[in-house]
Amino acid sequence: GQPGNPQPRMFRVVEDEALINRMGFNNPGADAMAGRLRDWHDSGAWPSHPVGVNLGKSKVTPLADATADYRYSFELLKNLADFFVVNVSSPNTPNLRQLQDKSALAEILAALQEANDDNRPILVKVAPDLGFDALDEILELVEPHNLAGIVATNTTIARPAESGLYAETGGLSGRPLARRSTEVIRHLYRQSGGRVPLIGVGGIFDAADAWEKITAGASLLQIYSGMVFEGPQITRAILKGLAKRLAREGFTELREAVGTEK
Repeated sequence: GQPGNPQPRMFRVVEDEALINRMGFNNPGADAMAGRLRDWHDSGAWPSHPVGVNLGKSKVTPLADATADYRYSFELLKNLADFFVVNVSSPNTPNLRQLQDKSALAEILAALQEANDDNRPILVKVAPDLGFDALDEILELVEPHNLAGIVATNTTIARPAESGLYAETGGLSGRPLARRSTEVIRHLYRQSGGRVPLIGVGGIFDAADAWEKITAGASLLQIYSGMVFEGPQITRAILKGLAKRLAREGFTELREAVGTEK
């Protein structure tokens, strides 16, 4: 486990509906997490929806030992969750983003799949700050390493302004991330010919935002900042809005809308 970065480490730019966080993967560690997941299973309260685990290396682990770190966590947790996300894109662990490099990421994925005897879905979470060439290199790893999909995107180190809270270091999420995360989704969808499932993340606050991500190529969506600003009722509001939009566009299922933007 690790305590993460010193507080304060989360900031709200309320007028822009943006968050800046530099949490630093604060967590009790994979061993403790395995115990908690096991207890959850045994309690009979395990949910019907999929449960995912985000895998990130510890801050003290040198980059040269990153593969062993990811594999250790995966070995402990692989039978206790439904899918796994390899997070090599958080800006809050020093040098972590270097692991998005094709050869470094390939080594990590090969090690995880070697241990993946139950064939659990493994996805990679990418940074919005990667260029399209770097994203294309990650796409080249999908087939040889049996990736189940890509999470697009993590938070950004880019800023819409330099003053006030925007001067704080960390990853920016919320509305200012929306456009770039959609650009990444669109590129990944088109480059892969729609063959790689994409989880769209970044600046989703309502059904229109969700629709934009879906029609750009996302098959699934994740929300964090929107829930912080709007509360848990945001999911119901988005689902209602999407149902209306589907009917209006002449679709019967969301999957029909994926990647259909004009």
